[in-house]
Amino acid sequence: MTEVTYGQLDKVLRALGFSCRRVTLQTRARVYEQQETGAVIILAAVPARKRALPHHLAAVQGTLKEYGIADPLDLAAQLQHAS
Repeated sequence: MTEVTYGQLDKVLRALGFSCRRVTLQTRARVYEQQETGAVIILAAVPARKRALPHHLAAVQGTLKEYGIADPLDLAAQLQHAS
């Protein structure tokens, strides 16, 4: 998953039922929330074409697994199809 962009990540999270809003904390961020489960993912607001950082992907994977939304293999497959 080293070639995953923030745009692909955005498409997959929205397809999994997350809504997204932009907020400004100390920097600009995107807050993804899934009302059904209460899952929240906060990522830096960066251009969609930029390659996602490994620790951001790990945070997304961990949250999806913790809330029973998707396992890492499902996420990897969905990200490949989101290009």
